[in-house]
Formats: sequence, C-alpha cells, structure tokens
Amino acid sequence: MKNLFARYRGSYISYVTLYFFAYFTLAIFSSVLPVYLTDIGKSAGEMSFIMSSSSFFCLAAVPLMGYLCDRTQRPRLISSILSAGMAVGSLALAASQKTWTLFLLQGLTMSFFSATQTVSEQLAAKSPYRYGVLRVWGTLGYATGAQASGLAVQIFPGPMLFFMAAASSAFTVFGYSTIGGKEIPIRPVDKPDTFPLHGPFHKAGLPPKKTENHLPPVTSFLRDPRFLLYMFITFVVMGCAAVNNTYLPLLLKDFNVPTGAIGTALSVGTLVEIPVILFSNKFMDKFSSKTLLLSTMVIFAAQYLFYCTAAGPWAVIIPLVLLKAIATTLMMMLNLKVVHNLVLPGLATVALSIVSACNGLGSIILQNAGGAFANRFPIQSLYLILTGFALLSLLLSLFLRIEDREKVFG
Repeated sequence: MKNLFARYRGSYISYVTLYFFAYFTLAIFSSVLPVYLTDIGKSAGEMSFIMSSSSFFCLAAVPLMGYLCDRTQRPRLISSILSAGMAVGSLALAASQKTWTLFLLQGLTMSFFSATQTVSEQLAAKSPYRYGVLRVWGTLGYATGAQASGLAVQIFPGPMLFFMAAASSAFTVFGYSTIGGKEIPIRPVDKPDTFPLHGPFHKAGLPPKKTENHLPPVTSFLRDPRFLLYMFITFVVMGCAAVNNTYLPLLLKDFNVPTGAIGTALSVGTLVEIPVILFSNKFMDKFSSKTLLLSTMVIFAAQYLFYCTAAGPWAVIIPLVLLKAIATTLMMMLNLKVVHNLVLPGLATVALSIVSACNGLGSIILQNAGGAFANRFPIQSLYLILTGFALLSLLLSLFLRIEDREKVFG
C-alpha cells in the first residue's frame, strides 16, 4: 500500500485529480449559481451583490496568500488548507439563505479558490508535464461541473449544489497533497552590491561577497507603468467577464431555456477550450503577448456584441459555445505569460495574486453596477455596455509594450 501511494505521489494521475476537481468546484460556484439565487427569491441587485462578494474578499485574501506562498515556499500546503476551507464554506452555504450570510460565505469560499488558482497555474507551468496536458483536465472538470450543477438545480433541492462543492473540494485537497514533493522553485537574485568570485575585485585581493538568495521587494513591479497598465486592462476585461458569467444564464432564462439546458450549453462551451489549452505550447510562446492580448480583446468584444443583438436563444448559445470559454482561457494564460515577462524572478506568485485582486476589484464594481443597471433595463442593454468596455480594453492594449523574454508554455 505504501509503495502504491509512493508511485501515485507526483504522478500524472495526481495532477489530474487536482485540476479536475478544483475546476469542478469552480463550475458549481460560477455556472448556475445565479439561477439558484434567483430561484430562492433574490433580485438582480441582490444576486449581483452576492456574486461580487468573492471579488471583494479576493482583494485581501489573494495577495496575502500569494505573499505567504512566495515567502514560505509552501504553496501546496497553503492551497490544501484553503481548499479544505472551501469544503467547510460550501457546507455552510447549503444552510444559508439570508443575503448578507450568502455574501460573506460565498466571498470567503471563492476567495480561497482564487488564492489557490495562482498556485495551480504555476504548478502546471513548472511541473514535469506539459502545461496543456494538465490544464485540459481543469476544462473537463469545469464542463462536468457545469453540467452536473445544472441538473442538480433542476432535479434536486438547492443545497445539493453545495454538497457537491464540498465533496469536490475534499478531492482537491487530496490532489494538492499528492502532486509531488517539490514546491514552486524561486530563482535566486543577486544583490546589487555583490560580485562573482572572479574578475577585477578578486584579482585585486579584495574579499569577494558570495551571491545571496533573496527576494526583491514586492513594490519593484508596482512601479512599472507597463504592469500598472496591464492591471487596468485586466480590471476592465475580467470585471466584464464576471458580469457575463453572472448574467449569461439569466439571459438564456429570459429566452425560456431550461436550467438543465443552460448547464449543458455552458458545459459544451467549456469543452471548446480543450484544443486551446492542449496546444497552448504551439502558440502561446510563438506569438507575442501583445498580439495574443489584442486577439483576445477582439473575441470578448465580438461575444458581447452577439449577445446584445440576439433575437433568440440560439443566437446566444452559438457564441457562448464558440467564444466564451476561449476568451477567458486565453486571458488566464495571458496573465501567466505577461506577468512572468514583466516581473522579476521570485515574485511571480505575488504578482499574479495582485493581478487577480485587481480583477476582483473590477468584478466588485462592474457586477454591482451591472446589477443596478439590470434592475432598470433589459439584460441585452447591459451587454451593449460590455461591448463598449471590451473595445476600450482593445484600445488600451495597443499602448502596452511587453518584452517576451521567457517561455512559459514550452
């Protein structure tokens, strides 16, 4: 038995377990949860308020966890603890219906996932296996979770949704604890006042200082205008994506699409991203960050334009299947690529966490603004606003300069 566990630890199957169940859990909280909230009597404003809670909590939780992961060099342990917290939070959500209680529990639970996501992305990039063949299991997990949660809301009592989330979170804990013994490596950075054991100082007989391993200050990349511009772009883009995640199921419901069918559409749409993830090594490092960013902005804008002009359910379902998951997946992979090429070695986790927190701030502001807008105007009018924001992001992306010095997806 001990030998079997030793063979399982760090194996490809252990990574499959982690990514499948982590994204299965995410699907439960992001696919049909808005439908569940409206079914228990929450208004559009209340629903947006609850859904934005995760972003609110992420503002503090994600950078803090990223900092702890970089400083302690124990990201898998920290992620295991947070995933266990997700299981507990899911069970608490099953027994809650008050708006403020749902806000607090949803926010706390999903901030735990967001904090672990930056770690899991880096683990995929730094693992012995290619990024695409690992992350594809996250896609399959999300697709399965979206379908399962849609059926759960339609067939079973509402709390079943959260029991499923608790179980999948427990499997995620097991995944983090078995994917191998090595943590994310941090490369040493030379201090400015050090010099090597050869050269003019050594020849002069001066005592050389040995290179020391240390992390550069966190503020080093926060002073980079390129990083700040990228943060603002992701603030707008991911804020709009959060609004889209919340209101797209409701847009389909307005067209009288059953909840189970909504889950199916979201599930199939997620599966479309499999080739993007599986062959990420073929194009993510081949094309420049700017080219990929501009292309992604065009996809977001086209998607929202289709939704705001749709005359029937199929006019929503087709772009949902073909564009939604691809756009968000490209943006997620771009975060990994851009951040690794903008920040100094050793600060990638905390930088990704800060970008994630910025995304969360965008989600808070835009989701609550979207909720207020949807209380007064049709949902399709909201998508017209999102189209404008996507075009603004496209314009801002033209001014971003990134030197692609590191291959992330090879």
